[in-house]
Amino acid sequence: MDPTAATATGSPDQGLEALLVEECWELLRSRSIGRFAANRADAAPLVVPVNYLVAADLTIVFRSAAGTKVDVATQGIVAIQIDEIDPLHHVGWSVMVEGLARRLHEDADDVVVDTWAPGHKPYVIRVTPTRVTGRRIRLEQADTDDRGYR
Repeated sequence: MDPTAATATGSPDQGLEALLVEECWELLRSRSIGRFAANRADAAPLVVPVNYLVAADLTIVFRSAAGTKVDVATQGIVAIQIDEIDPLHHVGWSVMVEGLARRLHEDADDVVVDTWAPGHKPYVIRVTPTRVTGRRIRLEQADTDDRGYR
């Protein structure tokens, strides 16, 4: 699939608005932390935060230490998801990138991804998108408390 193509559902009258593909990539570029998700054979899906970057070829790249994340990354479709929620103003957005991941190589000094978690991260994982979706939500404001909850 063309990584510049996006699909989304929802309608403005439901408070959901589909994001254009350009908006999805802009939002992905504006952040550096997302959630990586992958299926595991004998356990619940793995969902963990990762520091990532959007490469020039519209792929998502992140670094990792050895372990479950590296083990499951290349076993099927994976996802990277980012979002922002503002409950006080009843707005938010979410972007999901689904794709195939591959481990590039170890100790790739040319791939610079700042990581928050301590420790050496020798593995570079590249996610090549097969589908990009995004939605924005704008709800009518209702009576809420000072935290934005009904």
